[in-house]
Amino acid sequence: MLPLSYIVKPFHLLSLAVTLSFCLSLPASAEDAIATGPTYVELEPSFTINYGEGSRLRYLQASISLLVPDGTAALEVSTHSDAIRHEIIMLISAQDRETLTSTTGRSELQIELLEQIQGYMEQETGAPQVDQVLFTAFVIQG
Repeated sequence: MLPLSYIVKPFHLLSLAVTLSFCLSLPASAEDAIATGPTYVELEPSFTINYGEGSRLRYLQASISLLVPDGTAALEVSTHSDAIRHEIIMLISAQDRETLTSTTGRSELQIELLEQIQGYMEQETGAPQVDQVLFTAFVIQG
């Protein structure tokens, strides 16, 4: 019968080889682990906003995603998501019904939101961080 040391040593070598190959497959740093290339940041939860002026309350519910150039920008956007949500709410709530119900008005709103968010991110991080604002759902009541 073989001594236990003959059996255990090969097992340790195999275990060491598997561990080493796993470690070599990991990214060298946290920056390497961040996705490269464009990615989307969905602002959760969706927005429910009252808008317009007058005696009649009107509501809008929208889901918004932001297209960012890479994972680093996605982390920056996520870090500042509360302030970004505030910027979005303030801008949308100042719109009138005609703007929000027309295709042209929504396109202009998209551009205004992008400029507002980029300006904020530029101020906070030194870079605009966001390439595009996308409405993934847009429902108006009233």
